Amino acid sequence: MNKNKVRLAITGITGKMGTAILNIINQNNLNIILNGVIDIKNHIKTIKYGSTQLNIKSNIYDIIHDFDILIDFTNPQASLEYVQICQKYKKKIIIGTTGFNHYEKKQILKASNDISILWSANFSQGINIINKILQNITQILCENFQANVDIDIIEKHHKHKIDSPSGTALFMKNLMLAKYCQHHITQNINCHSIRAGDYSGEHQIIFSFAGEQIEFTHKAVNRIPFAKGVLQAAIWLSHVNKNGIYSMNDVLGL
Repeated sequence: MNKNKVRLAITGITGKMGTAILNIINQNNLNIILNGVIDIKNHIKTIKYGSTQLNIKSNIYDIIHDFDILIDFTNPQASLEYVQICQKYKKKIIIGTTGFNHYEKKQILKASNDISILWSANFSQGINIINKILQNITQILCENFQANVDIDIIEKHHKHKIDSPSGTALFMKNLMLAKYCQHHITQNINCHSIRAGDYSGEHQIIFSFAGEQIEFTHKAVNRIPFAKGVLQAAIWLSHVNKNGIYSMNDVLGL
């Protein structure tokens, strides 16, 4: 029976996203088998997986032959190492880490010549739908209003989040700037970050014209939408036979 299941491993299993993903796996009958979990700090030795306990490893090489897709939510340095290991062993990888610098991004793109990589700053359906809307509204603004609009992105996250602005906010900004560049229009887009409390994530995009505003807001009350999106992405990626970079747009057909 397990031959038909998607074999997964998860890094950062005791972190916020690792825990959320594990909870979804435990609570749902998915076409997934979790064959390995990693936590470098390794303060906890085991985690509950179904009716059993799964040993937490501190070294990916201990489970390297046990999975087909690695789910990674760690930090840029660790993520890049995992990408290179997956590249060497021809494993697919889902990257949810944010905060990569230019060099690290180039290395990930280079690795995608050899393996399938699904890379997203945000795995929730709602955010990815808003991103599609932003593409469309920016196209309209470019064609009709040119630069006569102020655009602001306000994002709120928990006080322990390291990168600022968030990867989602930067993705939104670059998405819209790309449209403006296509039309040879210079446009400033301002990002504003709030780090407080235990926000799971809130993004507000404001288009300000003379005398009127358009606003889009996405609020995540917990990490369940992100975790579900990651597992949806994993099942989708298991059917991909071509190397390259993929996103949630591909998963959702947007």
